[in-house]
Amino acid sequence: MIDMTGRTVLVAGSSRGIGAGTARAASAAGAKVVVHGRSVSPALEGLATELDAEWIACDGIDAEAVTRAVEGLVARGVVPDALVCTLGTVAETPPLIPNDDLWLEMFRSNVLGPVHFIQAVVPHMLARGGGAIATVSSIRGRDHLSSPETMAYGAAKAALENVTTAYAKELAPAVRVNSVAPGFAKTDMSMTWSDGVRAEVGTVALGRAAEPEEIARSLVFLVSDAASYITGQSLLVDGGYDVRGRL
Repeated sequence: MIDMTGRTVLVAGSSRGIGAGTARAASAAGAKVVVHGRSVSPALEGLATELDAEWIACDGIDAEAVTRAVEGLVARGVVPDALVCTLGTVAETPPLIPNDDLWLEMFRSNVLGPVHFIQAVVPHMLARGGGAIATVSSIRGRDHLSSPETMAYGAAKAALENVTTAYAKELAPAVRVNSVAPGFAKTDMSMTWSDGVRAEVGTVALGRAAEPEEIARSLVFLVSDAASYITGQSLLVDGGYDVRGRL
């Protein structure tokens, strides 16, 4: 059982899906949780009420807004010991049809969003002696698991893994930084899966998509003391999708 009693965990992008599952898992482990959404919503306020949690609302791609939100927390005496960045979005990007705006949107949401939260939170972590960070990548960020249908998304997640490793180097030994690369998960995004993607889910070694809580538990593990000697790593949590041909 992971024990995070006495720790404060900020979950960026926690209105729903893996983020909401992570907030619940961190709270169940004893942490004080701060939830975040792009804007104020019934889902965000409901989760905050459910977990007796602080909440903030800001657009992750707006660095100044993120900094103001984090500074507001700190001014209230709420300083995160751990940061989990689950914010991001996915969209199909036909590989041979120019669409620079969509490519840039994928990078802003999936790379700059987490970077802005890391930049805002880390100085306060360092002032308190350290902390831990986890980002959410994707199987599509791995070269051999990339998908032409979501090329821009996969490229952005690959960039996020690179950024995560770079931060692990920069912030060691005070702050540990890792990522989780989920496979197929039953989030809102799964409602947009094509027939081809649904067929791929059937090839997963464990025979199903993950529940959001299963990804969440991996993220909470990485920011807990149970992972105290782990940094600069990307944990593939895909139900055996990657090794399905080798079983």
